[in-house]
Amino acid sequence: MKDLTDKNFGLIIAFLLPGFLFLWGLSYTSDEVASWLANAGLKDAPTIGGFLYSTLASLSLGLLISAVRWAVVDHIHYCTGVRDHGMNFANLKDKDRFAAFQGAVENHYRYYQYYANTLIAIMAAFAIHVFAAHRKPGLTAWVVVILACIALFWGSRDALKKYYDRAGQILA
Repeated sequence: MKDLTDKNFGLIIAFLLPGFLFLWGLSYTSDEVASWLANAGLKDAPTIGGFLYSTLASLSLGLLISAVRWAVVDHIHYCTGVRDHGMNFANLKDKDRFAAFQGAVENHYRYYQYYANTLIAIMAAFAIHVFAAHRKPGLTAWVVVILACIALFWGSRDALKKYYDRAGQILA
């Protein structure tokens, strides 16, 4: 069971959490989505159906966000010099190299996906909040979101560099 948990953690942070952040942003424009995420009281508590809908929607949105991440953040990093320098995936036939490569993916690439996907999710959720909320965010909210986006961008850049370096060493 430990292996299953270790492998799922990376997928949860890479896709489910960013998808949930975006879903939360969508709750400002949809009463149905807001009801899935409701926590007002016992009579209005989320239902099992709401939990299932919000989990599946979060996963679906997380995968969509990942595609947007590829189109935007991956290309920005590539154009600014963060690149793999030719990984030879044929070397993954060796069991030990494959295990080491999986470690690089779980310890660096999944975090890159989390940082970059969360960057996209926060920007989209905040844009929805700005345009759909009845009360506009104040200066503090803008500063917090901008600082979070800067931190996520640089965190994604660092994690991707480390992934390319570690995976490149393993596959050399």
